Amino acid sequence: MMNGRRSDAGQTLALICALVMASLRSEAQGNLVPNPSFEDADTCAVQMGYLPNGKPQHWFRVSDTPDYYRSCVPAGSVNAVPQSVLVYQFPFEGDSYSGMYTYFFDGFNFREMIAAELTDPLDVGETYYASMYVNAGTGGIGAAMFGACSNNIGMLFTLEAEEWLEDMPPFGLRNYAQVFSQEVITDTLGWTLVSGSFVADSAYRYIVIGNHFTDEYTVLDTIAVGVYDRAYMPVDMICVSTDPEGCPMTTGVRDQGLLSLSLYPNPVVDLVHLSGLQGSYRDVVITDAVGRRVWSGSVRGLERWMLDVASWPAGQYMLLLNGEAGRRSLRFVVMR
Repeated sequence: MMNGRRSDAGQTLALICALVMASLRSEAQGNLVPNPSFEDADTCAVQMGYLPNGKPQHWFRVSDTPDYYRSCVPAGSVNAVPQSVLVYQFPFEGDSYSGMYTYFFDGFNFREMIAAELTDPLDVGETYYASMYVNAGTGGIGAAMFGACSNNIGMLFTLEAEEWLEDMPPFGLRNYAQVFSQEVITDTLGWTLVSGSFVADSAYRYIVIGNHFTDEYTVLDTIAVGVYDRAYMPVDMICVSTDPEGCPMTTGVRDQGLLSLSLYPNPVVDLVHLSGLQGSYRDVVITDAVGRRVWSGSVRGLERWMLDVASWPAGQYMLLLNGEAGRRSLRFVVMR
């Protein structure tokens, strides 16, 4: 009987240890970013600029006036989803997202940035995996507010971060971030995953999101008819974890030919342009939201192509490319 009781006690102790370890593993795999997709807020305010009572919980501005977009505000509001005063965009996840200038030519390296305190400080020497979804902002109410897009959107981890108030100096640019996009983000409809890993060299407590590089190290590209020296970028679903599978991560090496393709403006009113073909595609087919073919033709030998869609009904369309470079699909929206 004593042996049996010892066996039962041993099994109980083993079970407790297993539960504790499982709990620790679950915690390690968790996201260290609070309110990662900006869903939680005290109020549903119609306003821009991360102002009091108009910003997501746990997040604050550290450089100028980033913006907070909500599905809960009335249609036509300055920060409505999907159509706002600055951009046309659905959230990647949930009902909300944030947005900020990543480039604004004024000679002073103007940037907008947001920050949050992590749920736990980073452990020195630990490997962390971080990711977020970003988008090239355009399509605001009335006219295209931004005709350019940029690279360098990223995540900087710091020991301190102070909420920016009027007349304060902006957050200092360091020409460095632990995770950032070296490629120019050109997709104006879909969301692009920016991800990477790093080893913590300090017990960082804050994550700061924005373009942390000066103008001379920032690359611009044209995406729409508008103001070509301004770039604006929505962000959503921020993740930081010690688990390599805890955050979505890009894998493999993408074909460089695909990186050069650019469909703009998006949304479009009259002429849609497609650049970066490099003569690698033969045919193009466009279907509507239910898969009906609405246009087809050849792009053989072309590097740049455009199509007049001024008479097309408003809605979402899928552009399909075929050729030596394989198959590629791109979405765009026609607005009226």
